Amino acid sequence: MSLKGRVAVVTGAGKGVGKALSRRLLSEGVTVIAVSRNVEDLNELENETKEIQDSAESKLIPLSGDVSIEETAEEAVHMIKEQFGKVDILVNNAGIGKYGLLDDLSIEDYDLMMNSNMRSTFLFTKAVLPFMKEHQYGHIVNVASVAGKKGLPNETIYCATKFAQVGFAQALDHEVRPFGIKVSSICPGGINTNFAIGTGRTLNDPALEEFLDAEDVVKAILFILEQSPKSRIIELFMRPISEPL
Repeated sequence: MSLKGRVAVVTGAGKGVGKALSRRLLSEGVTVIAVSRNVEDLNELENETKEIQDSAESKLIPLSGDVSIEETAEEAVHMIKEQFGKVDILVNNAGIGKYGLLDDLSIEDYDLMMNSNMRSTFLFTKAVLPFMKEHQYGHIVNVASVAGKKGLPNETIYCATKFAQVGFAQALDHEVRPFGIKVSSICPGGINTNFAIGTGRTLNDPALEEFLDAEDVVKAILFILEQSPKSRIIELFMRPISEPL
């Protein structure tokens, strides 16, 4: 199914999978509201995709803000309402991770991860649902993790946030499927991005080279989004060859 002419919101669009996905959606003719906390990252994304936007007749709309606060989601909805009147795709990609023994993790670590990963998913999903229900169409994709399918050592809080995202998507599917809205989770293993650098991963760790590339995950997300109207992917579970099950 062609995505040309669709309107998408991508959170965590400044780096990694979110940035790569925004570029790919733009090349497919999708208008992208790209949400990131970092203005410099958004400016870089905008500069790098000008030619793509011109050739694909798509548009990038950068939105700087903290995805874990309600005002950012409200601002995104205001943009959508004023300029397009619809939103077809929401990709809840924003997220952070910090690894360590539970004894060494703090309440602040819990709040930061839960707010960035799950609260943002709740806020943006709740914000766009009225538009999707009105048009009887929409697709919500949560970029979760293998950590949302299996408990892993030194990832107690991170796993909790990702299990929450997966459970949220499964429950929401029951509520919105009658409106023609699809809800999907993608659960990748390790991805070679800036994720958790300094909070559990080291920048020059050679093991990162064996991880999935951001583009691998983007291709999987496109596979989810391009299903025919009568088909939906509930969960997609992927891992690099280097990782055991």
